[in-house]
Amino acid sequence: MEPSTRSWRIVRATWLTKRPSARAWYIAAWSAISLLLGSVLYWQNALHAAAWMPASRETVFSQYEFWRLWTTLFAHADLGHLVSNSFLFFIFGYFLSGYFGFTVFPLSALIFGGFTNAIVLLSYEPTVRLIGVSGVVYWMGGVWLVLYLLLDQQRTYVQRILRSLGVALAVFMPSAAFDPQVSYRTHLVGFILGACFALMYYRAHRETLKAAVVEEIVTETESDPEESHG
Repeated sequence: MEPSTRSWRIVRATWLTKRPSARAWYIAAWSAISLLLGSVLYWQNALHAAAWMPASRETVFSQYEFWRLWTTLFAHADLGHLVSNSFLFFIFGYFLSGYFGFTVFPLSALIFGGFTNAIVLLSYEPTVRLIGVSGVVYWMGGVWLVLYLLLDQQRTYVQRILRSLGVALAVFMPSAAFDPQVSYRTHLVGFILGACFALMYYRAHRETLKAAVVEEIVTETESDPEESHG
């Protein structure tokens, strides 16, 4: 009898297996440094920054000072607040700019950071001030995790989901008890907007992203055992 064969597909490369852009480190580093500079400006009240940087529903929607939706991203309550945001801001910024370019990070990240603040401020009391870049960080996390799920075709969907859940729990789950000073709704809105952006980005660039997939068909020949006669 003729030997039987079986074949299966192996994904050797995807969009995410290539090296990130060489510029990614510089873009992420300078973006993180800008957070530091903005926070120092706010802490020192240089140029009266403490008066015009933070955002509240009253100042944005009643006084029409819409720039605050973005200036408040660079203001932080203290050094601990800045460090906790800057670390993930740099990490996600490196990967997003490295794999998807300047238009995703920092351009889209900052634009959607303002939109996130606008949505959240509408749910707060008029005088509550919202400061910090955590909404952007969670937006970046949503973008990265969804695009990873869609692009890492070297692993099964189950493997990708488990890895993504592990990263999300390790990175985004609060490590301490509920803190009334933390805007958890900003985190949620930022993450949801990031996930939606990732789906739209994938749809718009699907052909380019799929073109990076390199597949190999592996064929194995199975020989039949010799027949024996009693």
